[in-house]
Amino acid sequence: MGQGSAFELATGDYLFEPHSGDEYSRDEDHIAHMVELLGEIPPQFALSGRYSREYFTRRGEGPAEPLGPWSLMPPSPPGELRHIPSLRPWALGAVLLEKYEWPREQAATFAQFLLPMLEFLPEQRPTAAQCLPLRPWLSP
Repeated sequence: MGQGSAFELATGDYLFEPHSGDEYSRDEDHIAHMVELLGEIPPQFALSGRYSREYFTRRGEGPAEPLGPWSLMPPSPPGELRHIPSLRPWALGAVLLEKYEWPREQAATFAQFLLPMLEFLPEQRPTAAQCLPLRPWLSP
């Protein structure tokens, strides 16, 4: 079972449900949802992908459309989304509390279980075997 499947099983909803907009693609919206829930993507990781230039700014780049030398907008730091600059962070525990009205302890326990599996850097994610002993409710 994947991380999204565990969330779906627990809540009945998708973990991420991206949509395209006038200024951004479904893929970029998916990345934005991930950043809102999980925090900033490490810039080195964000900029390492084959298509990273489509979605992320590089060092010193400004918005996707240049605003000219009169612009008061500072250049975006590397690794920021090109077309979705305003994100609304919402931590997983808070989502479970506020949207799904879970009890605080249950929301915290489930978030502590799920979040390590959602690490952006693959080498920092635990294996399935490392996850099972952490949550007694998953034991046979």
